[in-house]
Formats: sequence, structure tokens, C-alpha cells
Amino acid sequence: QAYTNTYGLMDDLKLKYDQALKEPNVIGLAVGTRPDCVPDKVLDLLARYQDQGLEVWLELGLQSSFDKTLEIVNRGHGFAEYRHAIQAARRRNIKVCTHLITGLPGETAGHAVTSLQRVLELGVQGLKLHPLHVVKGTLLARSWRRHEYAAWDMDTYVRLAADLIELTPADVIFHRVTATASKELLLAPGWCQYKWRVLNA
Repeated sequence: QAYTNTYGLMDDLKLKYDQALKEPNVIGLAVGTRPDCVPDKVLDLLARYQDQGLEVWLELGLQSSFDKTLEIVNRGHGFAEYRHAIQAARRRNIKVCTHLITGLPGETAGHAVTSLQRVLELGVQGLKLHPLHVVKGTLLARSWRRHEYAAWDMDTYVRLAADLIELTPADVIFHRVTATASKELLLAPGWCQYKWRVLNA
């Protein structure tokens, strides 16, 4: 996640946020970022927008709560950075939406359940859930071509997604339950490109 939306000079970030908020019918901000790129000054700015009555969400791309997995996929941060970021946001009453990926290398459905439980314990209020997909030009694509990584089938993903939704308190909002990549980039799993088929399942 290069060029993350909370990484930069404060004046530049405020200018961009303010510009977005001036658009007609815009009622707030959903700012996606990495857990290791959330300085207090940015959180204070987001809190001020919220104090003005605007809808504000901080989206944290965690993907997994397991440091070993985060290291394998080269995230560049661990669960500790996520914990610090969400706690800092919650102290300011900023709503947090966390991104989780299922099917990461070496992970099972049990890992996904544990990651969900860990973020719920920290007070997350929104979730974005999606399956890992293999895209061109990545190290994962190389592993997939060498048959070192196998993408999950759709039934496996749907069953797990349904389980995770059932395990989640009703007041936590699912902002997303699947995701895809463009046909030009997506290598596997092929079913990812059929968003409504997945959602209906």
C-alpha cells in the first residue's frame, strides 16, 4: 500500500481531505491506510472532522492478525502496530473498519476466525472481508505458477465468510464481503471476478 492516505505532510493531507469534503453530497471521509502509518496528528484531524458532524471512518489494512503470515506476505508491520492504531483511534471515538483476507499462505479457516476474534476484542466497528487473489507481477503469482500456493475454491470461501459473519456482533458493519481484480491482472481464483455470484452465494 504505497501512497497510503495518512502518510504525508499534514498540510497536504488536510488539503486533500478538505477538497474531498467540498464535493456536493459528500457527508464524510473513509480513509484507508496501513496500521503503521497513522500518526496522532492525523487522528486528531480526523477527530475534528467528526466533531463537525461528518461521518468518519479509518480503514486499517490488517489482512491477518498473525505476525508470521504478515512477514510471509511482506506487509512491513505486525499485529502490534494494528493494536496501537486502533486503540489510538478508539480513544478519539473514530470508527475503525478493518480489512481481513482469507486464504493467505499457510493460513486455514481457523486463522481467519482467530483474526476476527482479535479485532473484535479491540473494538472494531466495521469489517472488509475478501479472498486472497493471485495477480500478475507478484511473488505470489510466481509461487502459484510453481504450484506452491493453491487458491481457495468458491465454496470454501463462502462457507468461511458466512461463518465469520455469524460470529460477528450485529452492530459491526460489513462494508465488503468479497473483492476482485481486473481481468487483465487476475490469475486465480477465477471465481473472484463474479462478484454477484459470490455475494448471492
